[in-house]
Amino acid sequence: MVRVKATREGELGKPTASGYKVDTVVPYVALPSTHALFKFIRVRNPANGRTAIAVVLDVGPWCEHDDAYVFGLARPRAETGKDERGRSTNRAGIDLGEKVWFELAMLDNTEVEWEWVN
Repeated sequence: MVRVKATREGELGKPTASGYKVDTVVPYVALPSTHALFKFIRVRNPANGRTAIAVVLDVGPWCEHDDAYVFGLARPRAETGKDERGRSTNRAGIDLGEKVWFELAMLDNTEVEWEWVN
């Protein structure tokens, strides 16, 4: 599993990169690669051991083409503090939708672990 900083996506009612309108029902995440859309991952909160299965329905945080991280062994580009356009980032490697945030009992923007579900 990859351990990265996670943030809460929020944005209720707004569309994601996949066209899904954010709600509190569907367990979804955002990863920084357009090639990850509609794939499933397992997310774990190492602080309490809770896990969730989620579908990638959005692209981010910050970066959009970070395939070296999402599909390889690289660390998230956003961790450097700058995204691929030079904007300052919050150093997160994954955004969690509302359902996943609550399933993992997240209390703040902290680390999670994630892996692909086969």
